[in-house]
Amino acid sequence: MEEKRELVYKLSNMPTFSPEMLQSWSRQDILEILCAEMGKERKYTGLTKLKIIESLIKIVVEKKRKNSPLENGISSSSKSEKNQGSFKRQRKPDHFHDATSNVFSDLGDNGVIHCKNLACRARLKSEVSFCKRCSCCVCREYDDNKDPSLWLFCNSDPPFEHWGESCGMSCHLECAIRHERSGIVFNDSQDRGGGINGSFNCVSCGKTNDLLGSLRKQLVTARDTRRVDILCYRISLSQKILGEAKKCNDLCTVMDEAVKRLEEEVGPLSGSPVKTARGIVNRLSSGPEVQRLCGLAVEYLDSVLSKRVLKVAAGPTMEDMFVKIEYTNLHSRQKKDGD
Repeated sequence: MEEKRELVYKLSNMPTFSPEMLQSWSRQDILEILCAEMGKERKYTGLTKLKIIESLIKIVVEKKRKNSPLENGISSSSKSEKNQGSFKRQRKPDHFHDATSNVFSDLGDNGVIHCKNLACRARLKSEVSFCKRCSCCVCREYDDNKDPSLWLFCNSDPPFEHWGESCGMSCHLECAIRHERSGIVFNDSQDRGGGINGSFNCVSCGKTNDLLGSLRKQLVTARDTRRVDILCYRISLSQKILGEAKKCNDLCTVMDEAVKRLEEEVGPLSGSPVKTARGIVNRLSSGPEVQRLCGLAVEYLDSVLSKRVLKVAAGPTMEDMFVKIEYTNLHSRQKKDGD
């Protein structure tokens, strides 16, 4: 077991380390090492092997941090300052540190900064404020158990590969829906930035990207889930993505009917109650019918996607380019005002 403990410490120093690297070990071996590091016995019957590995790595990283000379130096100096000047007013917390504490790990032995996300561990420059590889470019937070279907990505995938250069960043779907630069949701006095071709603008660089693929993921999840809270949440997201896209008449009609039937039984799909709904879908009287409608919506959406590929693949029209220029000018003005 000692050899495996040493191996865990060595692996935690690797920039490319991922918890999946220890998946080949038996659950019992990992538990023994974890209990040895904690100094007490625990069973962890409710956790998966991957979660146990993540807990083990967190404890190892924390131990190394506490035992590092840098940490000990800071600790001793802070104690002496406390003894010498206990009457002084306490210093206000460093807001920059608070904003980035969930992103950066402590300096390693070689002074390299790594992302604090154990599933990422990317090398970071000291001047960046968040990890662009795994964090949302809007809220600058990362998810411990990232569900790609709840994220939007700026990429060069079809059918928008000719619509500008991708910055490669990503953001939460909900963050993009709330952000006006994404062009997903606009009020009645504004035009829809991405048009009805099922697109969104990257909040970071403004590039046009596919949105209907994300809509399809929400509908497929809603169609297949057994949980009421997930069904409500995914249909709510689908409704926000569709917005006022009345050009997709069949799709919108089906979704309106699904929302109507679901709300009659569980209440409004807006707000926090959506995520707190409990129960199994089959126990809802409307559950099977709502999921049937979600399946029908997927079929309609597939039909829309197949037709759109032929239209969009050639690149942006003059109208699309005008929208892009207007977006870029607005982005530049907002950035200048912020400075």
